[in-house]
Amino acid sequence: MMRRRAGLPLLVALGLAFAACSAPRTVKTYDKSGLRFSYMSDWMVTTDMLVPRDARVRQVMLNGPNHALLMLLCFPEATSVNLESFAESAAKSRAGVVRKQPGAPPFTSRAVTAKIAGQNATGVQQTFDMEILGQTIPHQVSYYLVQTGGLKVIVTAQTAQQHLATVQPGWQKVFDTLAIEPRPGSGGLSATVVQ
Repeated sequence: MMRRRAGLPLLVALGLAFAACSAPRTVKTYDKSGLRFSYMSDWMVTTDMLVPRDARVRQVMLNGPNHALLMLLCFPEATSVNLESFAESAAKSRAGVVRKQPGAPPFTSRAVTAKIAGQNATGVQQTFDMEILGQTIPHQVSYYLVQTGGLKVIVTAQTAQQHLATVQPGWQKVFDTLAIEPRPGSGGLSATVVQ
């Protein structure tokens, strides 16, 4: 009898742990300094700051399941921003972790579109293999440029290709709800760092 009672707390603890792990995802809202969007509860806003080398640019970073990321770079509307150049520069910065097959390009690129902030945004999608801890993992990153709220916003969405099906709904939640309301005189770029 005593032995059965000792196992009961263990069963209850395991049951509670299982219930916590299978909790349904919920929708959260991020609303700071004129930037607003909804995101899934398995994502986390990890950065909201002005870029140190250019305080006119606001960077907001979200990290999602399976090491997925979504980044928003907000530029003043008058800034000259070229999406193709930005994507090429980002590809060059990955050179140290991209695995290149002999005779093959380090990445492939194609034009894509997505609905972001109520607009049909054109973009550039790159696929490449990353070398991580001795393993080659195919990845995909997409870059989009939208103009909203008096700003130009480069949206970057990246994940391992094997996780696309689970990650894309999280990206789309942000895409569908992104709204920017600039503050007078700030260009919409005032920010706080989120910890």
